[in-house]
Amino acid sequence: MTTSTADDAATAAQVCGDRPAVLRGAGRDWPVYTALGEARLREFDDRPVVAQDAQRRAVTVPLREILDELRAEHPRGLYLRDQLVSEFEPGLWNLVPREVRRLNWLLALPTEMRPDWVWLMIGGAGSGSPLHVDTMASSAWNLLCSGRKRWSFHPPGRAEELRLLPPGCADAPGACDGESVTLVQEAGDIVVTPSGWAHEVRNLTGTVSVTANFVNASNLAFAKRYFDVLGDMANGELLTAVGAAFGLLGEPTDDGSRVR
Repeated sequence: MTTSTADDAATAAQVCGDRPAVLRGAGRDWPVYTALGEARLREFDDRPVVAQDAQRRAVTVPLREILDELRAEHPRGLYLRDQLVSEFEPGLWNLVPREVRRLNWLLALPTEMRPDWVWLMIGGAGSGSPLHVDTMASSAWNLLCSGRKRWSFHPPGRAEELRLLPPGCADAPGACDGESVTLVQEAGDIVVTPSGWAHEVRNLTGTVSVTANFVNASNLAFAKRYFDVLGDMANGELLTAVGAAFGLLGEPTDDGSRVR
């Protein structure tokens, strides 16, 4: 299991920022960066995976067909976008620095209640994700292990106008508005997506990345506001309880236990 260094702690703090950012080269020393090289992924060539085709329809194909897209002169548009790391190779999560793994306070929940928020993404040039806001108003980090991506971000107020967020979320304490932002991510870079920022992603070349979402002190108020606006009292109360618990019980470890 990977432990953390002072640099990893600094990166974890930057990942919790309130504006989109690209942290240049911040993930290049993470063991998971090496583990997701194409040569190692080829060891799983025959594994069936569920990807999206160019029309965003679900298709089941061997992983080799996805990996072939990385270098294809004319990619077919296949994109492995929703592959849970826990179902692909659970050990990959332990190759992320501990300080980063522990960003998600929801790891403190009982096993049956914890959201599974770590994904592997692989696709050829031209594939990507349409404009969206991340699940449950969470924030996210994305480590690019190979290739180049272009990210286009729009602040929460604009996300409301586009009906990607319910009206009123942008009024949450700590919500950061501002101008739209476009970033280009290179191999080894980490992109930060704050809560409520709508974003669209385009693979400029073939890419392999790993991404994870989280809720913690940096975005708890926004996430609670999101559920309040939706009238989802159960999840709102859950977040309130999780937030309150951290003042008494300390931070969650990777298995859901707590340390002071």
